[in-house]
Amino acid sequence: MREPALVILAAGMGSRFGGLKQITPVDEEGHKIIDFSLYDARRAGFTKIVFVIKHQIEEDFKNGVGRNAEKYFDVKYVFQELDRLPEGFSVPEGRTKPWGTAHAIACAAEAIDGPFAVINADDFYGSSSFQKIYDFLKEERGESEHAMVGYRIANTVTDNGSVSRGICTEENGYLSHIVERTKIFRKGEDAEYTEDNGKTFHFLPGQTLVSMNLWGFQHGILKSFQHDFASFLMENLDKNPLKCEYVLPAIPDRLIREKKATVRVIPTEEKWFGVTYAADLDSVKQAVIRKKQAGIYPEHLWMKPAAAYHFPLDGAPVSIGLYGEGHINTTYLVTTTSGKRYILQKIKDTVFDVPPLMENIERVIRLAQKNAKKQADETGKMQIGSLNLIDDLDGCSYYRDETGYYRVYDYVEGTICLQAPESNDDFYQSAAAFGAFQKLMQNFPAEELHETIPDFHNTVNRYRIFRETVSRDPLGRAAGVSEEIRFALDREKGAGELCRLRQNGTLPLRVTHNDTKLNNVLLDEKTRKARCVIDLDTVMPGLAAYDFGDAIRFGAATAAEDERDLSRMTLDLERFRIFTRGYLEYGPDFSEKEIETFPLGAIIMTLECGVRFLTDYLDGDRYFAIRRDGQNLDRARTQFKLVSEMEKHLDEMRRIVREEEDRRNSQKR
Repeated sequence: MREPALVILAAGMGSRFGGLKQITPVDEEGHKIIDFSLYDARRAGFTKIVFVIKHQIEEDFKNGVGRNAEKYFDVKYVFQELDRLPEGFSVPEGRTKPWGTAHAIACAAEAIDGPFAVINADDFYGSSSFQKIYDFLKEERGESEHAMVGYRIANTVTDNGSVSRGICTEENGYLSHIVERTKIFRKGEDAEYTEDNGKTFHFLPGQTLVSMNLWGFQHGILKSFQHDFASFLMENLDKNPLKCEYVLPAIPDRLIREKKATVRVIPTEEKWFGVTYAADLDSVKQAVIRKKQAGIYPEHLWMKPAAAYHFPLDGAPVSIGLYGEGHINTTYLVTTTSGKRYILQKIKDTVFDVPPLMENIERVIRLAQKNAKKQADETGKMQIGSLNLIDDLDGCSYYRDETGYYRVYDYVEGTICLQAPESNDDFYQSAAAFGAFQKLMQNFPAEELHETIPDFHNTVNRYRIFRETVSRDPLGRAAGVSEEIRFALDREKGAGELCRLRQNGTLPLRVTHNDTKLNNVLLDEKTRKARCVIDLDTVMPGLAAYDFGDAIRFGAATAAEDERDLSRMTLDLERFRIFTRGYLEYGPDFSEKEIETFPLGAIIMTLECGVRFLTDYLDGDRYFAIRRDGQNLDRARTQFKLVSEMEKHLDEMRRIVREEEDRRNSQKR
């Protein structure tokens, strides 16, 4: 079923009000009545808008309403002009009045491809009314089943003059007749109308049901709006060439009388307000203040980034706030009217080529979701789940607007994200998660993945860039770090060992995460068991030793990455053992050669990271963000100190890996 559209009739210039009332502000934030309708419609679920306007007001309307709406909806514009007439008819001389609301719908037919609701641009309808009509249109119905939101007339009149309303007769919840009255006045808690310019009045009880032009139609009714216009002109043009109106209620009324359609009446107790007359404006402003004070509307209706409104979330956003501690992408936590939460990320397209990046993530998530349950059954211990990526309203895995690229994931409820392990078991859980991730990906043809960051773990290339930077010495910093430069260059030959083993085929190519820090694992907030691996931007073809080594660099270090007191930086061998155990227990059947390279992976990943920090320091801190001078140099020094510690304990690291491999094999037997 196609998504319902909302058709907004905005071609009128507001003659009684004395200006373009559709774009008259009604609060201090500059919102117009139509902004509140759009806000309520979006919260109800509408994502497609069709504005019916005139060319005469196009620029003013787009500047005042349309361009902002385009940030939050799929927007189309159609034009209601006097000369849009059936063949054989022409505009009567002297006519300036639009042909009416039914003509507006006929003009909009070209932009409507499914069920649709209709409202006036200058009327306030209330949030529950939009929800009711949207819910009606979302259900599968026959092409002859329509609906109308019915208001109590006492809730729809102004103190400042007359209004036009469709007076409704209802039978068993369905509309049986509707007649347009154009001169309705308030009379205490009730109303009255005249048809002879005030000579006589007809009483209307306050509970009388009226139409405010909030209709819900199936697509097929458009043919009637188009076809009946010619009949209307033939009957009325000679009688009243300058002012006859082809009004919307006439079409459903005819279809009801001919038993060709039904119109369900959906009652509402919402109160209308609008700026029919200039004197209405102050009362409208006061009504808006009261609704904001009651918490019905926020001070600022629309939240940023607007991209959040372009994904099929469960409800409309009620809060969007910065979330997490990421350094590359900008992450937001989105909460909707249903209470459901989502992660919205603005992808840094200066770092990533977004289309291939998202192709990687889509493929990886699909396979992970397919294999997650199977892996849980095999291990019998826990289930490592997967992120759930949500396509945008057009079915694309990301959304792009003038501000950049965005994507949305379901928020994984009941989880925590740690920046550092608080216990050995936390680190074990990260090992289990990344090992399980490897197992989920074991049948994926890794060579088909895009390199989202080319040469990310090409240590040979990292050294080439390092040497070039040392030679250029753009800031004259090399002389002050000669010891660190020498430390790196002394290890250059060994640093390329994993690259050589990958190139000659000794080590199998795998789908690797490439950022295996604990803060990329979600733990269950109650059990502290691993639930999910996150941050899939660096998932690329690689080696198992990359993920193992990067995790050890982060999690088995005894000091912070930018610690100045190098005496505090050592290798925690117990943590090394814990990660090795979890990685082997939950990972795939790594080859003996892969397992043998795990300690080497720890050294090379740490050395490579140190070289990158030092390169950036020499180049003016252009890549890694710093909060103080010399921070990248401190980072390089801590990594080099950790490399030294790993070199001292290399034999022990190898022994631990062998022991844990034997332990895993004995468990399998």
